[in-house]
Amino acid sequence: MQRLEIKINGIVQGVGFRPFVYSLACQLNLTGFIANRSDGVIVQIQGPQQAIEKFTALLSSQAPILSKPQIIYKNKIDIVDAEDSFIIKQSQTAGIRQVVVSADAAICQQCKTELLTASDRRFHYPFINCTNCGPRYTILADIPYDRVNTTMHKFKMCEPCQNEYDNPLNRRYHAQPNACRDCGPELWLCDNKNHKLSTNYPIAKAIELLENNYILAIKGLGGFHLAVRADNDKAIENLRNRKFRKAQAFALMVNDIETGSQLADISISERELLLSPVSPIVLCRKKDNSIISPLIAPHSRFQGLMLPYTPLHVLLMQGDYPALVMTSGNSSGEPIETDNSQVLAKLDTIADYFLMHNRDIFTCCDDSMVKVFDDKPMLLRRSRGFAPVPIALQSKSGKQILAFGADLKNTVSLAKDNQVYISQHIGDVENANAYDNMVQTVQKLQALVGLKPEIIVCDKHPSMMTTRYARQYDLPLIQVQHHHAHVAAVMGEHNLDGPVLALAADGLGFGDDENIWGCEFLLAKRDSFQRLGHLKSIGQPGGDKAAKQPWRMAVSYLLNTYGIPKGKELSRQYLKGVQAADINIVAEMIEKNINCPATSSLGRLFDAISALLGICIENSYQAQAAIELEYFAKDIPDSYQVNIVNKNDLAIIDPSNLIQQVITDLENNTPISIIAGKFHNYIADSSSGILCQLANKHNCSQIILAGGVFQNDILLTKTIDKLRNQKFQVYYNQKLPVNDGAISFGQIVVADAILTNTR
Repeated sequence: MQRLEIKINGIVQGVGFRPFVYSLACQLNLTGFIANRSDGVIVQIQGPQQAIEKFTALLSSQAPILSKPQIIYKNKIDIVDAEDSFIIKQSQTAGIRQVVVSADAAICQQCKTELLTASDRRFHYPFINCTNCGPRYTILADIPYDRVNTTMHKFKMCEPCQNEYDNPLNRRYHAQPNACRDCGPELWLCDNKNHKLSTNYPIAKAIELLENNYILAIKGLGGFHLAVRADNDKAIENLRNRKFRKAQAFALMVNDIETGSQLADISISERELLLSPVSPIVLCRKKDNSIISPLIAPHSRFQGLMLPYTPLHVLLMQGDYPALVMTSGNSSGEPIETDNSQVLAKLDTIADYFLMHNRDIFTCCDDSMVKVFDDKPMLLRRSRGFAPVPIALQSKSGKQILAFGADLKNTVSLAKDNQVYISQHIGDVENANAYDNMVQTVQKLQALVGLKPEIIVCDKHPSMMTTRYARQYDLPLIQVQHHHAHVAAVMGEHNLDGPVLALAADGLGFGDDENIWGCEFLLAKRDSFQRLGHLKSIGQPGGDKAAKQPWRMAVSYLLNTYGIPKGKELSRQYLKGVQAADINIVAEMIEKNINCPATSSLGRLFDAISALLGICIENSYQAQAAIELEYFAKDIPDSYQVNIVNKNDLAIIDPSNLIQQVITDLENNTPISIIAGKFHNYIADSSSGILCQLANKHNCSQIILAGGVFQNDILLTKTIDKLRNQKFQVYYNQKLPVNDGAISFGQIVVADAILTNTR
């Protein structure tokens, strides 16, 4: 006989782990107990040695699908006499917080079957859930994950629900959101003047309104969606006008894979993602001439698809429409709305009707977005279903670190005990409400994780809102260069120490020379980097305004290439949507170097080419010019001639001859699809050429591609192919977004290495 104490953490609370352990112990005739604690799960198990060995072997291999148990220790302890059963003890709050908060999970097949079975007591109840599915992070206020610590605490369970909750052999054992229509949250429908509609079944009325092209604000898992049927041009145009969302693609919800396959080509890997418990938005290749409105995703090769991931969505998708637009319920630039009392005031000019419920959302969480690249998932937005599940990082400093990320596509990260907890996507914190959301997220995550930060980390840009906030802490501060953080995020994800060769390419980052960087060839280790090359710097007229008006960068490149008179003449000739007076003003700014900070940004070069080709002269959303340039690009072998110059021991891409070749093609009436294709090849050729040259010079076989520019499928594919053909190992973010959503994680990787070396 033996008695073993096992401490387990990881994702083990709210995912059916305790009833699984209870059932396993009973099957093997073992005695003892299991208990939730703030620092994990404690199991004491007693019985014959052979049975205990089988128990520990099955503990990880057969754990519930949503759990990720990590055994911290197994210690032999004294036998307990007169123990004749295995029990589940009450949760304990003792101990240092080490529990991983589980993410929200899509409705499971068992709950979906019950939801649609007329004889089931939860038939058509829109809040059905069990330990295998439903809300977690979005309703959790504190740990351990017990009902009293969630927004479900105000709903007292009826007797049948309580019996399920108390029965260890029931799949709703300690399912904290457990409820039914007799005791749980309720649904109601009102108009945008807050007049409640009289109806016994709000979902049926909501379906009727959607069928008739009305816009509905629907309270979901992590916030409100704005929904409208997807096959009516006028309805889509109406939503775009009201939300001031001129061109950015909308995501669609479809009832099933079969329906989705009529709208887009869905690969096996994409199908697996759509059907997974995360149930993210998956970018799939669009089909031509589908039945949905062409206004859904104009100038995009992809369509964002997702399946109904809550019971409410399952019921709403029973309507007579092929798909619904499901876009974040917010005004332009604002965080997603979560609060019943505020949503009417915020969205009353957008939505006609509101489908609301009284289960409060504690933490807002947008839908995650994923695409499949190289037959593997690649995150574009890490949020619902992923956050705040940590990524392992073998810390060598042992410090608890808080990192604030970047101002755009912001996330925050917390490092503790070899784990980095990354927040949900917060957005652009230049917006006041998004900034407040960031502050609240930091406070909530610190409380849940039990983090007492010893070190604060932020970007080097002195004007960033995140930098300003980080400086308010009375703690040691480490500032990390933006592109170093991009590269370090890939290194941390793939467990690379370096040195590695890297290209970090994006819209902007504050450089060590106090200029704007954005196409940087770096020799990097975790704690330091050396700049080995870049795109030739050029004036960015109007500063940040040029990122919103790509035509400004086109003028800058034309003037830089051809001089003032000829450059102005070409600008007026090819930038037809821009007033001559505006071109003259920008030309004068460039000539006199007034508010024209130097930039080496590859994102701004994409903007310039897009504007020159007449594709996009003004961005209505971030990176629109680059996204639409990719859409128009034809896959061809031809490229433009590359000009690499060496200056001060730096390899510099000089795009002057590129601009000349583009203008020649325009003068010869070459189709813009050909020009766009040749431009993509030019970037891949110049980037891979410099990387290969530098990698050989510095004896590096590992190459990293990082930064938001590499969201571009064409560019990423062609660059990787060229590097792999030269036998290099190529790495990029997959578990984290390749864009600024990975910056906070990268900042922690750098800070931990700096602290380790300092020590």
